Amino acid sequence: MELDQIDYRILAILQEDGRISLSKLARKARISVPTARQRINRLVKEGVIQRFTILLDPKRITGYDIFIGISAKPADLAAIAEKLKNTEEVLGVYRTVGEHDLLVRLSVQSYAELDDFIAKRLSTLNGIQGIRTNIVVGVLKDEPGPRLKPGAGIRVFCVVCGKEIEGRPIKRTIEEREYYLCCNSCAALFDQKAALGYAP
Repeated sequence: MELDQIDYRILAILQEDGRISLSKLARKARISVPTARQRINRLVKEGVIQRFTILLDPKRITGYDIFIGISAKPADLAAIAEKLKNTEEVLGVYRTVGEHDLLVRLSVQSYAELDDFIAKRLSTLNGIQGIRTNIVVGVLKDEPGPRLKPGAGIRVFCVVCGKEIEGRPIKRTIEEREYYLCCNSCAALFDQKAALGYAP
């Protein structure tokens, strides 16, 4: 599915606030309410938006966020991942390339529960050759979903000349709105208009 600037604006707004009203979203995205509704429905139908959820503050909830790196025999990876996906404590299972073959994120309420998970869940899975446990003691940054940016599957057009931007765009931000420009000439013209209060 090819995304355009309108899709980009909608997704960026929803990533910031998934509870935003449709009318407010439409206003911020500079589109009509029916267009906003149609675009969101299409993004859901096409699987770009997989679900609407909330981001919890781990400091407000007792428990521990754990990442476990798992090394396993290649023939057993799929079966291990499938079993872990269906385990209640597991929040995420990621296939990785590097030191580990799988990265598992889980939430437990105590070290005893973590020990129980390792002893009774992981140790019973065939093919696991090694594990490394990392306990999260502080969250410095945690953003949901992939980083949205022009050029990463999203078509972006210059706000000055209307040309589709190839490669890295020049960005300007005015009153929390982002504007993308294709070249230094368009950027200079945009800056002149913005200084006079005529920015789009």
